[in-house]
Amino acid sequence: MDLGRDSRTRLLVICVCVMVLVWMAGFSFDRLLAKDGVTRNDILLTSNALTGLVAGFFFFSLTNNERLRRKLVRDRLNTIAEMNHHIRNALQVITYATAADSEESVEMIRSSVERIEWALREVLPGHVTTPTAAPQTKQRETLRTG
Repeated sequence: MDLGRDSRTRLLVICVCVMVLVWMAGFSFDRLLAKDGVTRNDILLTSNALTGLVAGFFFFSLTNNERLRRKLVRDRLNTIAEMNHHIRNALQVITYATAADSEESVEMIRSSVERIEWALREVLPGHVTTPTAAPQTKQRETLRTG
């Protein structure tokens, strides 16, 4: 039995639990209101109103949780779209710079790598750790001079 976050079985179990809780609340309200001297219509009206409040509370809680989950997914998709934009632009520059073999193209590549590292560091804070560009630059300079 799959009770994962988005499974049908989990949804069915939650619906059955809410149904049982609302039924129990309605029955309890009926029993509490069943006193001598209270008319049947008053008992039905009050009991149904209280049961409706309980059902409304459960519905609000469940739909609010779903709304928050959808907002989280939407925020994650926006972050991914922003990362895609920054990294694609930087990779486009790198691709162009590899066609020309000059000091300017090396600078363009370095700048693009720094932009990718910035995007990973700033757009995804706490999610990705990136190495700094300084050790890589020193390695490249050593290889060129050596």
